[in-house]
Amino acid sequence: MEETTNGAKEEKFIYEYNNYPKNVRQIGVPLPGQKIYLEDYVITYLKQCFVHAQEPVVVLLLGKYGEQEAKEAVFLYGAMVLEEEGVLEKGCIEKETWDQVHQNIAENFPEAQVLGWACGVPMWSSNMDSQVRRLQKKEFARENRTLFLWDLSEKEEKIFLWQRSMLKEMSGYYVYFEKNPQMQNFMLDSTEPESIDGDYEDTVTVSMRHVMEEKEEHKKNMQLLAYCGAVAAGIALLFGVHTMLDSTARIQKMEQTVDTLTEYVGKQQEDVAAMSRQAQNTEDTVKEIPRQSAKAAQTTNAPSRRKTTEQIDEDAGEDAKQGDGNAGTTAEKGGKNDSSTSEQTDGTTKAEAGTGSKQSAGSSVKKTSAGSGTQSYIVRKGDTLSQIVWRQYHDLSYEKKIKKTNGLKDADAIYEGQCIVLPDYK
Repeated sequence: MEETTNGAKEEKFIYEYNNYPKNVRQIGVPLPGQKIYLEDYVITYLKQCFVHAQEPVVVLLLGKYGEQEAKEAVFLYGAMVLEEEGVLEKGCIEKETWDQVHQNIAENFPEAQVLGWACGVPMWSSNMDSQVRRLQKKEFARENRTLFLWDLSEKEEKIFLWQRSMLKEMSGYYVYFEKNPQMQNFMLDSTEPESIDGDYEDTVTVSMRHVMEEKEEHKKNMQLLAYCGAVAAGIALLFGVHTMLDSTARIQKMEQTVDTLTEYVGKQQEDVAAMSRQAQNTEDTVKEIPRQSAKAAQTTNAPSRRKTTEQIDEDAGEDAKQGDGNAGTTAEKGGKNDSSTSEQTDGTTKAEAGTGSKQSAGSSVKKTSAGSGTQSYIVRKGDTLSQIVWRQYHDLSYEKKIKKTNGLKDADAIYEGQCIVLPDYK
């Protein structure tokens, strides 16, 4: 409810209802559709008018229809008892009475409209029902006019809306609690009806107003708390900004330190790489000298190696004749392989001298034409057969096979310059 004031001598309140009230008490079970809201002071005024009544009492209900979000509601914030007697029996209200009503509305409830009426009866009957309906049709026959009935004998209340030329009973309505200086002032200025404090105690109303006062106090406390929270949040924000700026400066210093260290490490890596390249060049130079020496020695001793190979073949032939036929055959094959291997020694040695990265200058293992993958080995000073087998296969069980392949009876009967055939590893 929105209030506006005008007038120089006397304060007037103009009500506007664009939203539903927040502090309400529900009576019954209101259904969807048109809603009825009665202000708390109006309920109090009606009870004062009806509590001592011996005859039917008619009270006009004043208010406004809601707008915008509250357009489906009617708000009754004023009430005025009719002084005219016998209204129900006559079934109408005299013109002079209406003139007086409109004058009182202009003085006490500016811009309010007559939106219905209330009737309190000592006892309900069929005759009373017909009189009420006749007065409704005569004076309050516009759509959505409200009728509030109070049966004093049964202490029962009912509320109706006039819709489609008939009274429709509503299943409930709302009592709302807000500032209502218009009705307050009107009740204070009225000499009638008399106060009924001794006979009627509206504990619900007192309780609701107490709740409203507590809500106002709680609202003030919440506002103070919100203000304190806002101040605390501002202080925390300033502290956070200061901390962030300080952290940013530290991060920048750390980044500078990291950049310096990275540059230093990069220079160190470059120095290490240069030293490594220099060491590699030196190592290559050292390795090249033995290769050149080995090549020269091989070229000089080629004829003697051929002669030695022929002697080896002759010795192998004699050993083969003394053994069984199979061993002799194997020895002859071994001798032929040795002979062919010896004939290729000079060329092979030259090829080895040119291949520095794959084989060393002193390696004596050579490929032979005996089969794919078959190799031969030239015995060097200090070699034993077990050493040759281990270097070649890493498996000493192959020693028997090599002795058989080369026709060797004794593993220690090998000599420097002897050609040993090395079969494939299976």
